[in-house]
Amino acid sequence: AHIELREANLAIDKTLQEHNRRKARLHAIADERLNLQNKAIRAKEQLKKLDIRENQIKEKLIEIKDKPKNIKKQIETILSSISELENKRNIASEKLAQMEIELSDTNKALKQAESELVSAREARAHSQATLEAAKRQLDDKINAINEQFECNPAQLLSNLDFLKNDNSGELAENISIEQARHKKENLIRQRDAIGPVNLMAEGELTEVEKELTTLLNEKNDLSQAIEELRNGINKLNKEARERLQRAFDLVNAHFKNLFTKVFGGGKAHLELVDSSDPLEAGLEIYAQPPGKSLQSLSLMSGGEQTLSSIALIFAMFLTNPSPICVLDEVDAPLDDANVDRICDLIEEISETCNTRFLIITHHRLTMARMHQLYGVTMSERGVSQLVSVDFDKQLDLLEEVA
Repeated sequence: AHIELREANLAIDKTLQEHNRRKARLHAIADERLNLQNKAIRAKEQLKKLDIRENQIKEKLIEIKDKPKNIKKQIETILSSISELENKRNIASEKLAQMEIELSDTNKALKQAESELVSAREARAHSQATLEAAKRQLDDKINAINEQFECNPAQLLSNLDFLKNDNSGELAENISIEQARHKKENLIRQRDAIGPVNLMAEGELTEVEKELTTLLNEKNDLSQAIEELRNGINKLNKEARERLQRAFDLVNAHFKNLFTKVFGGGKAHLELVDSSDPLEAGLEIYAQPPGKSLQSLSLMSGGEQTLSSIALIFAMFLTNPSPICVLDEVDAPLDDANVDRICDLIEEISETCNTRFLIITHHRLTMARMHQLYGVTMSERGVSQLVSVDFDKQLDLLEEVA
């Protein structure tokens, strides 16, 4: 009975499948019939358009049937016009050639005239330059005579006493220019040897004494100002040393305490090196983690350097706490155990100093110890959303549900 039932079910399934195939085929045939009907309608419309186009072409053919004859007549007319224009062009070409020859001759004559004009201008400019140079030289001589002898050239000969004869007092006629120039130079040297008389010497002495007194007063003022400035610098340096030493001692005490808390033991301290003056000394960090010897920070491992640096940062923060502190990826190089210690330290400082910490992190343990979380998620590709979680409210909600 089961076998017959399965066979009957198979037969029914085959029948249903065949029925479905035939039904689908009928739908396909109906769609195809509809498409053929649409094509037939479009074909009829196309035939109508073709008939209209055929009528238009026939009408156009009737219109252009006589056009070849008209075009032939137009061609003959154009050819005759072309021949007439060519004749006119040849006549114009001959006239143009003749005019070009005349223009060439005119250009040659113009260039020759321009060259002659340029030569004449250069000769005139040279003559003018020579004349102006001679005028300037004459003016210079006249000015020199006026400056040296305080007379014009016409009066110079009558005023030249050094050229007159010693006996008669008249101007020597046979004296040469060189002798006169030599005599003049001797007289000038004798005058220069005497030296000029400074009539303003007493007044200049008074002014120099006043300037000297002013300079001495300014020197005294500057010396006093320098001494006051040095005293002020010494006071500032003294106060700076005291403040720096107090701040150093305070930071060092906090660093020792925080280093022990972060490492769970050990000891560390800060030390001023390379100079006895705190203002010129350098800073060295010495640390001794549990189970290791005392060494410089540069000789420690990466994780130990990170923990020591965090302890130093918080030590400086505790000297002057602020209401808000931002930490960016301070836990990135640390393992889970050290991250837990840093979180404990942050909670302790937050309670002690009443400071709110804003921590940028990707570490799951740090996020789990925070009160609120803010992050960015991408629910859809290319669409970012800001997500915030308040752990305190969530815990209160869980307690109410429980």
